Amino acid sequence: MSNALAVAAVTATLAHVLGEALAAQGPGEVPNVKVSTLRPDMDGATGADARGINVFLYQVTPNAAWRGDDLPTRRSDGTALTSPQQALDLHYLLSFSGNDAELEPQRLLGTAVSILNARPVLSRQVVREAIAHALAAPVPQTYLRFADLADQVDVVRFTMLPLNLEELSKLWSTFFEVPYRLSVAYQGSVVLLTSDIPRHAVLPVRTHAIDVAPLGRAPQIARVIADSGADDPITAGTTLRVEGTGLRSSVIRFRVGGVEDKVPDGGQLTDTSLTFTLPAAVRAGVHGLQILHPRAVESNVVPVVVRPVVGPGTVTTAPGAGGTVDLTVPLLPKVGHRQRVVVLLNGHGPASPRAHTFAVPYRGENPEDSDASVTVRKADLEAGDYLLRVQVDGVESLLTVDKGIYDKPRVTVP
Repeated sequence: MSNALAVAAVTATLAHVLGEALAAQGPGEVPNVKVSTLRPDMDGATGADARGINVFLYQVTPNAAWRGDDLPTRRSDGTALTSPQQALDLHYLLSFSGNDAELEPQRLLGTAVSILNARPVLSRQVVREAIAHALAAPVPQTYLRFADLADQVDVVRFTMLPLNLEELSKLWSTFFEVPYRLSVAYQGSVVLLTSDIPRHAVLPVRTHAIDVAPLGRAPQIARVIADSGADDPITAGTTLRVEGTGLRSSVIRFRVGGVEDKVPDGGQLTDTSLTFTLPAAVRAGVHGLQILHPRAVESNVVPVVVRPVVGPGTVTTAPGAGGTVDLTVPLLPKVGHRQRVVVLLNGHGPASPRAHTFAVPYRGENPEDSDASVTVRKADLEAGDYLLRVQVDGVESLLTVDKGIYDKPRVTVP
């Protein structure tokens, strides 16, 4: 593999190969020529005094053959397993300058095409010679000292690109007010760039084994309810009953609300039903639930409504600024800092103050953080008793009923 200097090393090596070819011209040679690596719109490449071959890298594309060679490079948690690799094809424009009356551009083109046809491969030895030549030049390219192109697993090969007149016209039109020069395009493949990043070394494989088993049908969930009854609410710690088909398996896992865990032993399990306790880490709201079998077999997704519960403990009030009230409501499960929370108050009892709705602001930027309570600050409330409900991400807590009348939870504002 190669470091970030590989692209520059390919250009320098190509220029070196062409320079050697110009130095070894036979009869009918073009005298006093040189190889440059400039933009075609620079004077040194296309000016009146330009004479020789100009090498310009005009496009870089991913190499299809090597594109997925290093997969997978990371674990599911993002930890690097290997150094990420980018495989590139380099597209070069070779333009030829000289006395057109003496057909010098055409003679130079013949020299370049002949050498690249005879030596299309940048061998490791050629790369090392090109780098040594660049370091010993009157103006040394010292950065090439650190290029390791010669050590990459594959070598770079050059192929002529059959650009038609329209493609050449589009290419030259990208250079502002530059007259066309006789030119030909080549593609160099492949350059393998790697990144030196910290990576997690895996343990060696001791034995190899093949496990063959028939692929079972995917489990299908019909509905998810509280095990105590279909009409009972689902809250933190509720025992769920999943009903469907194909649920039985040697190992069963579930996924709900971003939590994935194994269904514990001891629960009721048949092909059409299984039970397990909703983890306390699942927050209030609407979540998708799936049953997972081995070999990546997953069920359909069924929504589960997890209701918040006011408690444990009591709702407390404290004097706020300007005669207002600060209201603190304990909640189960904990509420995420980025969850939408609305506190609803309805007057209760003979005084029956008017109803109020308070939207609780976001508590922080990190969605992973959570709190066991929320606080409504500077609530302008009349004195009296209120029934209290809380909505978390649109899912509302329930009120208890006593003798046909809503009774709890309540809060008294003095």
